[in-house]
Amino acid sequence: MKKNTNTLGTIISFKGGVAEIFFEKQTPPLHSLLKIKGKEIFFEVVEQKSPKILRAIALSETEKINRGDKTKMISKKISVKLGKNILGRMFNLFGEPIDNSYFKGEIEYPIYGNKETKSNITKPSSSYIIETGIKIIDLLTPVRKGDKIGLFGGAGVGKTILITELMHNIALKKLGYSVFAGIGERIREGNDLYLTLKKLKVLKNTSLYFGEMDKSPGIRARIGLSAVSACEFLTKKMKKDVFLFIDNIFRYAMTGMEIGAILGKIPSELGYQATLEYDFAVLQERIKEIKNNAITSIQAVYVPADDLTDPAVVTAFSHLDGFLVLSRAIAEKGIYPAVDPLRSFSSALDEDIVGKRHYKIAKETKAVFQKYQELSHIIAILGIDELSREDRKIAKRAERLQRFLTQPLFTTKEFNNREGVYVPLEDTLAGCERILSGEFDNTELQKFYMIGKINEVK
Repeated sequence: MKKNTNTLGTIISFKGGVAEIFFEKQTPPLHSLLKIKGKEIFFEVVEQKSPKILRAIALSETEKINRGDKTKMISKKISVKLGKNILGRMFNLFGEPIDNSYFKGEIEYPIYGNKETKSNITKPSSSYIIETGIKIIDLLTPVRKGDKIGLFGGAGVGKTILITELMHNIALKKLGYSVFAGIGERIREGNDLYLTLKKLKVLKNTSLYFGEMDKSPGIRARIGLSAVSACEFLTKKMKKDVFLFIDNIFRYAMTGMEIGAILGKIPSELGYQATLEYDFAVLQERIKEIKNNAITSIQAVYVPADDLTDPAVVTAFSHLDGFLVLSRAIAEKGIYPAVDPLRSFSSALDEDIVGKRHYKIAKETKAVFQKYQELSHIIAILGIDELSREDRKIAKRAERLQRFLTQPLFTTKEFNNREGVYVPLEDTLAGCERILSGEFDNTELQKFYMIGKINEVK
């Protein structure tokens, strides 16, 4: 970073991670990086309060900040250290290692991007379907290269487990590199993820960036940009497709709410900052195709009180190409992954993209689930035997499809002692096709639970 000593300032107040800094002479531009003299404490300029007073958010620990501390601008751009050796490592906002191992970056990459990344932001028109090996995703919510997919759900329904499984399967099939952004996650969760990826031998193809729950809102608000910068670097330097996993995008919205409240901004609905849409766009519009390689993103979205109408959740929906809604009611039945097939959606589930056979099977499966939901109240009160012959047939097939679309995951073996399975799309389609045809109407229901291919049913 090039140093500039012409922009010296004095901290006149500090509250909740935001400092007001007085500059006698020249004031630094927005998004420039400031440092307290004699301390490893950094700030990002976010607002000009008056001609000589700026507001800046802390990008470091804040315990040693005092009123009267002198600051200086050390760079007009906040950068993250990157290099080909970022794979298999854990970093903070600035690309400094947090896994107790030495790291030397090749370049310093601006987290807000450069001219190349700010141009050509059109959505890639790729129709290449990425096989995830997870039956319900491949069948009902297929993922295209370059898509942004959301995993929506409340606490404890399996969002992080599903993200970890996807990271494993992508590495298993050598589809590309993975970058993980932990936004506002608990330190324990980050540590568990690191150890799990290491145990699954996936870590060597993954780079992790963490701004944990105990960090200042400034760190949590910018860690996602560092992870996207790492994705851009890998696509350009390594010529590989990259998968960006974000956990949790809801907490990204929460950091904006915190910063807005500290800055005294008038909130909009339910206390969210008025700039919620813009804050999301700053991150989401960076996730795109770069020089024939794409960044495909899987984003966990916490749904507060299971309310999908929450403003932050609704804002996230508008940036996505597909979404999986994880249902607490389905999870309570022991159905994992607990994906609600009727509320989940993918723009890639189109006959021209997935083909006639896949589209037909997916539509028939959804139709069976829809009819089963309509019959569920009658079944709960009177039992399945009181249905008409045709409705009984549909109910049986829906129950078998629901069980068949479960599968043991590699990441949960230590909890249920079941060996994880990767199921190719062709086997998923074949299994659903045979169930829909009525071949297994009289087969015991439990035989479909937690299996891979339909041939395992005996």
